[in-house]
Amino acid sequence: MAAYASYQRECSAGEHHHRSPNRRHLATAPSVAAQRTAAPDDSAGINQLIDVFAERVAAAIAEQLTAQHTTEDEWFDCRHAADYLGIHRDTLRKLAAARVIASEQDGPGCKLYFRRSDLDAWRRSGGRPRHLQAMLASVA
Repeated sequence: MAAYASYQRECSAGEHHHRSPNRRHLATAPSVAAQRTAAPDDSAGINQLIDVFAERVAAAIAEQLTAQHTTEDEWFDCRHAADYLGIHRDTLRKLAAARVIASEQDGPGCKLYFRRSDLDAWRRSGGRPRHLQAMLASVA
């Protein structure tokens, strides 16, 4: 009731426009039609603002994706890593034992784990087991 009473006091002071007290703030703002007629060349400025805004949003999204990719490097066990590389599990274990491919292990005799980024780096470096390299060299 206090809000209703204060609105009645404002209306009695001569500011009676509509039922909502927020409408009087809108009445003082210039109308959209008046803005359009006052500055017809403003559309170029608006388009520039939209372009700047779009560039900033795209940069922010790219930054988040890059940060997310580096912090959430996926881990594979031996079976998944071998499938990912397209080689046999025993071959992958031998490469890990020879420290050709980086791997992690909880302790001796425990399961091997591989980071996707390490597997990708090995693949980019032309990584193939020696027997595959010899076979490809003989074919070529």
